[in-house]
Amino acid sequence: AASPVPDDQGTAPPKCNILFVILDDVGADQLKLSNPFGTGLPQTPTIDAIAAQGVNFTNCWSMPECSPSRVCFFTGRFPSRTGVGSPMTQPTLAQSQCSPFEMTTPRLLASAGYESGLFGKFHISQENYNPFGLLAPSSNGFTNFNGTLLGAPPFIDPTIAGQVTTENVLYSCGFPVAGNAPAICACAFPPGVGETIGECISGVDALECLTAGGVSLVAADGTPILECDSDAAARINWDAWNGSYAWPRTINQSGVASQVTAVRTHADVDQAELAIEFINAQHKSSSNHWMCTLSFSGDHDPWQPPPQASLPPGTVWPPQLAYACGEQVGVSNSTVQERLLSTWTIQSLDSQIRRVLLSTGLATMVGDQFRLNAPDTVIVVIGDNGSFLTSVRDPFNPLRAKATAYETGIRVPLVIAGGPTIAPGRAVDHMVNIVDLYQLWGELANVNVHTAVPQGRRLDCRSMLPYLTHPASPSARSWNYSEYFAPHLADPCFPCLITTGAADTCTDTILTTQSLCESQGGVWHPEATDCCDLLAQMTAAGKEPASFSVIYAQQRAITDGRWKLVFSEQPACLMSQGACDYEFFDLSQCFAANILFGRGIDNPQFNLLATCDPVADLNLVQRAAYIRLRAELALVQESFKSCVGDVTMDGLVNGGDLAAMLAFWGVPSVADLNNDGITNGPDLAMLLASWGCSTQ
Repeated sequence: AASPVPDDQGTAPPKCNILFVILDDVGADQLKLSNPFGTGLPQTPTIDAIAAQGVNFTNCWSMPECSPSRVCFFTGRFPSRTGVGSPMTQPTLAQSQCSPFEMTTPRLLASAGYESGLFGKFHISQENYNPFGLLAPSSNGFTNFNGTLLGAPPFIDPTIAGQVTTENVLYSCGFPVAGNAPAICACAFPPGVGETIGECISGVDALECLTAGGVSLVAADGTPILECDSDAAARINWDAWNGSYAWPRTINQSGVASQVTAVRTHADVDQAELAIEFINAQHKSSSNHWMCTLSFSGDHDPWQPPPQASLPPGTVWPPQLAYACGEQVGVSNSTVQERLLSTWTIQSLDSQIRRVLLSTGLATMVGDQFRLNAPDTVIVVIGDNGSFLTSVRDPFNPLRAKATAYETGIRVPLVIAGGPTIAPGRAVDHMVNIVDLYQLWGELANVNVHTAVPQGRRLDCRSMLPYLTHPASPSARSWNYSEYFAPHLADPCFPCLITTGAADTCTDTILTTQSLCESQGGVWHPEATDCCDLLAQMTAAGKEPASFSVIYAQQRAITDGRWKLVFSEQPACLMSQGACDYEFFDLSQCFAANILFGRGIDNPQFNLLATCDPVADLNLVQRAAYIRLRAELALVQESFKSCVGDVTMDGLVNGGDLAAMLAFWGVPSVADLNNDGITNGPDLAMLLASWGCSTQ
């Protein structure tokens, strides 16, 4: 049994239920709580109320991207220990997915009698190249899962379920529009069992039709059809996915997997409803404590208008703005629209959180005041990484956002309320890392994670409970850390080039498919092996750009709270041109530090290593801090050393690893040591060569 966590008096504190809410791609820039002087931010009265009745953590670091962050939430371990350093945006080999041997949160809490459920986006493993297939969540301990294995909402369908045949994109939001509003069309619904044509209603607002689970009728050229027409309805492809409104659901329940496609309920609304059902079912069965993870698909792109009922009253599309969600005929640049839709999505998420809390009795309305009612439940709301490019808010930097270890990419909002929290309405400015939530889950369940997790599986988390129960608690961290690195892919990734003015940005690790590349305005270059090869080809053809930068294959950042060191793995072609692999910042002197809790944005001009030479560039105080962080970073990296062949992640290569490898023989797995997509003889040879290796 797991060891209890004593309080200051030596007695075990009462267990708490846990509601964990994850906001996708919502960085610190998006909320007043973490960007207090930001303008035009989403209205989030529910999250604001949770902070006002709890604690606002103003100094929280995530990993730069979603999959690494989510594995951190549920393992308490940095990416270099779990192997998950990048998002699973295309078929990724199993060793870059969360290992089935990790002691994930539901496994940890099960030892304390907790029921756990995760609803919504999963994205810590996937069915591709995973021996467990659709049971990937169960293989990671999430035996009660209902949501999506996709890393984002599917691409928006401009064909309106296959009806529009023109190559020109007329309706980039996935429903027909007329001027600056949804078009009025006949609304068809899916046929029932044994039917060929479902119900149809004439003259319906196209967005209301989509919200209700229908598809608007349009002609092949996109012309709206006002009256119901059986021939038109027969052309609808009911299997087509469409952003957040038609998506694939995967269910894992008691060791059985099933899949439904396409679900025709807005994903965020559906995910909130599933959480409500789970929590209310637990309330009726008072014998168990529970943890409910509500993992929203929003605010990840592609963006669509959320259901009108989820938005503040009176929310309407600006009359001067073309109605679009991306590239379409007559729209030259959709950035303004994407920013607006991101705002609407976050506002909708806030309303869904409110609905969950009110529908489960975890909050009540007292007059017009929203009041939490959660003495035995801790409510945690967090963003999984920084905001994405076009949605970033001032004064944060959109060019150093998600997928980078700069402040805009890893600074996230975090609010916690309920349970043992005292002195509500305060802010905690101590350094917190998202891995620390794992220890909080244990503390709330009265489980000592450091003894519950098998020996050899090193944890990186620090205690968080004292921040809730003792306002004067000192910082549990003397440094903070973030990282990402390229995954092991099943298929090669070619360079994607994004051109902005005279500047070219290349990645051969992040936008890993042609469709992803083109969805971000990039050009896919399968004729080149990597970004340096592409630059060489451009130079040889006389097309060398005025500016050429590369999104790094890996990046690491460490801070002591004021000074920050960033390591970026520069490609050889840029290193030969004098690029530096280290940047060093005094966050207290960076842009907007005076309005961002004393830690500003690490824009390029604030890099103190102007010539890459710490002796020439830094004064004595700066140099001392730089040397200290370099040493700390080296210690962190040294701690990541592992044994080739340690399949079970216990710090020792022995018979347990051999048994695990043989169990996966002939299929892709975490025992595929040479990363060729199959577990076989060469992997066995590598394991035997490492026999007896130990990091314990």
